[in-house]
Amino acid sequence: MTSQSQGIQQLLQAEKRAKDKLEEAKKKIDHYRLQREKEFRNKQTNVMGSQGNLSAKIEEQTTETIRNLTSSYHKNMESMMKKLLSTIYDINPEVHPNFRHAV
Repeated sequence: MTSQSQGIQQLLQAEKRAKDKLEEAKKKIDHYRLQREKEFRNKQTNVMGSQGNLSAKIEEQTTETIRNLTSSYHKNMESMMKKLLSTIYDINPEVHPNFRHAV
């Protein structure tokens, strides 16, 4: 009987040690996961922060380009309209060199 109770005690102690090791491993895993999540959040903040700056820079460049195009349009519109209208209105009718008279 004593050997049975000693065997049971050994099993209970082994079970307790295994449970303790599992809890310790779980704590290490949780700690590792939290550390990795923190690193990820830091990297994400760095990347998103630079993207925010990049998008503001692109927005500024786009606004400047639109401003330049509008200015160029207003500056050149009249001269281009004159050229276009002169090309349309100044027609010189002439016979094409390949035209043959039917005899």
